[in-house]
Amino acid sequence: MTEAARWAGSIGAVFAARQGRSEIRLAKDYGSCFLVYTSRGPQIVRDEGTHFFSLNMAELRIQHIRQGKPDHLLEALGAAGPVRLLDCTCGFGADSIVASFGLPQGSVVHAMEVSPLLAAVTSWGFSDFVHAHHDVTAALRRIQLRTGDYMAYLRNETAPVYDVLYFDPMFDHPVASSCHFQPVRAIMDHHALTLKTIEYAMKKTRRRVVIKGRSFRELVQAFPEAKLYGGRYSRIGYAVLECESTNG
Repeated sequence: MTEAARWAGSIGAVFAARQGRSEIRLAKDYGSCFLVYTSRGPQIVRDEGTHFFSLNMAELRIQHIRQGKPDHLLEALGAAGPVRLLDCTCGFGADSIVASFGLPQGSVVHAMEVSPLLAAVTSWGFSDFVHAHHDVTAALRRIQLRTGDYMAYLRNETAPVYDVLYFDPMFDHPVASSCHFQPVRAIMDHHALTLKTIEYAMKKTRRRVVIKGRSFRELVQAFPEAKLYGGRYSRIGYAVLECESTNG
């Protein structure tokens, strides 16, 4: 209980002892905006299921990186030296984790997530989850996440400038059939990544904008100079837009 209370205080949340109450009872008492703190950390509990922090696909991708296999995101980021990266749509954090693990030493990885509940779970993973491998734990600790809307960041002229801005999804929400999204799909509320938003992003970064997606037809029509990365047989790819920014 002390650990749960400490963590709740660290994120500005109100701690309440469970006192044997079921999830149904908690939902009646607190509505849908509550987290249950367990031995696996904070969990989002909804009718659709339960979500807690895990590395998800980042685990397998890190294994591949250790084996010397290419990672398409790292290829798209194209960092020959340290970079400052902002993951504008952090979600479960898998891409931020891979970036933090695989980017050159000295790189900075920051992240944003618009859903307060999802941000709370993912940020706990970055700050408190302990992996069996020390270098993975260290990669988690290097990521700084804050709750926020990336459109507010893009429109803020005084907000910090990054070398790379990263976006996922491209123009829509994650695939509904993906089972690990089901418990949190209803609370994910990212803006659609419109062409106008991409133009904002290109003015806000020093080097490049990287976009994850499944189809880039509309984007390539609007930005013919876009470079595409990804495996021939992969459903997922990355579009890269190089920027000629004068931002300092």
